[in-house]
Amino acid sequence: MKKILLTLGILLSVTGSAFAYTMPRWGMTGIDVYLPESEYENTVRRAFETWASATNGRVKLRFNSTRFFSNNAPIKVTFANEQAKYFLAESKRFETTGYFTNMEDGYINRASLTVYTLDRQGKAITEDELYKSLLFEIGYILGLDKIYGPCDVESVMCYEKYGKLSSLTKYDKQKMVEKYTRTNSEVKKNNPNTAK
Repeated sequence: MKKILLTLGILLSVTGSAFAYTMPRWGMTGIDVYLPESEYENTVRRAFETWASATNGRVKLRFNSTRFFSNNAPIKVTFANEQAKYFLAESKRFETTGYFTNMEDGYINRASLTVYTLDRQGKAITEDELYKSLLFEIGYILGLDKIYGPCDVESVMCYEKYGKLSSLTKYDKQKMVEKYTRTNSEVKKNNPNTAK
């Protein structure tokens, strides 16, 4: 009996984790973004706001550059006046890197975005290059999955299109709306760990 209960517990845990992984998104309606002053600051802000507008007003961003925000904002942007590390440059991700630092119950709680201001040739990146790169990274930070391999749909989240598309596609906007129109009760209802 103990083995059966243990097996059931493990299955529920794995199922819940898989559910959380497929539904990464922010649970809060207003997200603070630490955005330090930089010549690229407006480009970063524009890319964030492009994605936020795709949620039909469900995601509201607040930008600030104070020291308090640098320590406490859920999303922290940093600028590195250098080229990205070798392994990033070799995989074509040479303008930005974004990642989650904390995710629980299907909600992202913290994320970081590093902007490398030099390209692989050591030249300053252009605002156009940066914006295209940011669309990919910010989409990921806000909860969309990266698409690897051949892409069946046109999307900035397609790794093969990384840094090539200058605007969100219909597919991107649709996916973002889907992520942010589900209420907390709907998420709990569909989560095997909380369903009754």
